[in-house]
Amino acid sequence: MSRTLMMLAGAALLGTALTTAAQAEVIIRLAPVHTDAMVENYNPYNYSGPQAYVQDFAYEPLWIYNVWHPDADFPGLATSFDIAPDLMSVTYHLREGEKWSDGQPFTADDVVFTYNYAKEHRDYPVGFDFYDEAQQSGILTGVEKIDDHTVKFLLQHPDSLAHLNIGSIFPLPEHIWKDVADPKNFANPNLVGTGPFTQVRDFSRNSFKLCRNPNYRENATNTIDCIEYPQLSDNLQVIAAITNGDLDWATDGITDPDITYTPKSPDNHYWLPADAGTNLQLNTTKAPFNNLEFRKAMSMAIDRETLLDIATFGLTSPAKYPIGEGMFYKDWIDDAALEPYAYLLNYDPDAAKKVLDDAGFVDKDGDGWRDNPDGTPIAFKMAVPSGWDDWVNSVQTISENLADIGVNAKMETPEEGAWFENIPTGNFDVYIMWTNLSSTPWFTYHSMFNPRTMTPGTLNEQSMHQMRIPGIEADLDAISGTADVAVQKAKVTDIMKQVAENLPVITLFSNPAWYEYSTRNFTGWPDADNAWARPNNPAGVHERVKVLLSLKPKAQ
Repeated sequence: MSRTLMMLAGAALLGTALTTAAQAEVIIRLAPVHTDAMVENYNPYNYSGPQAYVQDFAYEPLWIYNVWHPDADFPGLATSFDIAPDLMSVTYHLREGEKWSDGQPFTADDVVFTYNYAKEHRDYPVGFDFYDEAQQSGILTGVEKIDDHTVKFLLQHPDSLAHLNIGSIFPLPEHIWKDVADPKNFANPNLVGTGPFTQVRDFSRNSFKLCRNPNYRENATNTIDCIEYPQLSDNLQVIAAITNGDLDWATDGITDPDITYTPKSPDNHYWLPADAGTNLQLNTTKAPFNNLEFRKAMSMAIDRETLLDIATFGLTSPAKYPIGEGMFYKDWIDDAALEPYAYLLNYDPDAAKKVLDDAGFVDKDGDGWRDNPDGTPIAFKMAVPSGWDDWVNSVQTISENLADIGVNAKMETPEEGAWFENIPTGNFDVYIMWTNLSSTPWFTYHSMFNPRTMTPGTLNEQSMHQMRIPGIEADLDAISGTADVAVQKAKVTDIMKQVAENLPVITLFSNPAWYEYSTRNFTGWPDADNAWARPNNPAGVHERVKVLLSLKPKAQ
């Protein structure tokens, strides 16, 4: 008989007695996002938290990219796609017989609707890279329904990589969303998706369950009945929960796991492979961040060895060059071309002071802090979510480093949801931020330098710096405009050099893919010996649904 997680009814996270019927269900517990209280919002493009619960699990993309193994992607709502020989269109072949969870058919009409709907509501962050005539940026010019199960996306110019943007879009059901006038603020209370878990149950401020979609195509092989999302407000609570057996799968920073975590139970496991880069996103639209010399000094003033060894508990990986990314794309990195910029990552506060002195950033009013060359004071905030201990430690260390060279920079720690919600506004100084990974660095740099996402109101977390670099934009177009890998690599090197020369972001280190899991209730977890997909579960790691569906309840 399958072991059931609901037998842990007495655990603090569950909080209420469970019925006999519920005890027959197999429930997996995870916390992909922090929150102070659950909110009944299931909008897949609400990036203040709801997307972490419903993307992938309730809403499916057209295509699931296996970032670690690009030759082993997973079909989503499309079974295949074709790139036209002239690279001017991408055609998706959709699953036949697919249904939404309310029984309505999923067809090409839903995909076309989602494109047109997103174009009509530009403040709704669906993610289509529409061509913008005014900015001369973007790629998609239109979409055509070929038949009920075939849809073609039309491109502004030849693009061999446009599918990386299109394939990760989550189509919306036209019959539900066509009547929604304000999608950005729509709570989507009656969730209708195509994914394996679409039925909301037992909602409270402390938790809710997302249970089986009765129409999911793989129900016969899916052994999990519900996902339970407990309310946990920071990584300390998450790690405590999984340490004590009250979670099955976590994706949070952890301190000394071999001391504080694994000894507590033989079922407690972790694996922390190197993952996305971590940067400081500077608002370059205002002083002092609009000055390259100031940005150079900031970079040289940061003690990255302390960040690696102490602030992030020795679990992060060093970056080698100031390219806005760590060593994830090591096969694309040209050491000879980038070595001249390596000094910008070396801790050298004396050199940083000289750079500032020479650029006119001196203490003009005698208050002990440097001022801008025009005499206005420098005082800015660096934002990091409360409870993200490794990054909080990092930002605090950076604040102290900058104080050592006379720069007044303070840490602020808003609640995670507020931190996310503030990003599109453009009303910030500095954020600590991850990078977006894919099978090619083009996607990472396209995310970082797409002009369409640099405008307050539509600003995304990768282009918060808002610095347009025409050479990078031209190189990105050249990369996507060819399938020749040698040409692509040469252009990537050009991009990396321009990032190092301009420093729109300050490179810090590479985070691990935070991944803690328990074998108390489930088996089949990916590990270093079975690394078939990224194993962590935050929103944006679309492979997470495949990992979840591969798990099997542990027999009693």
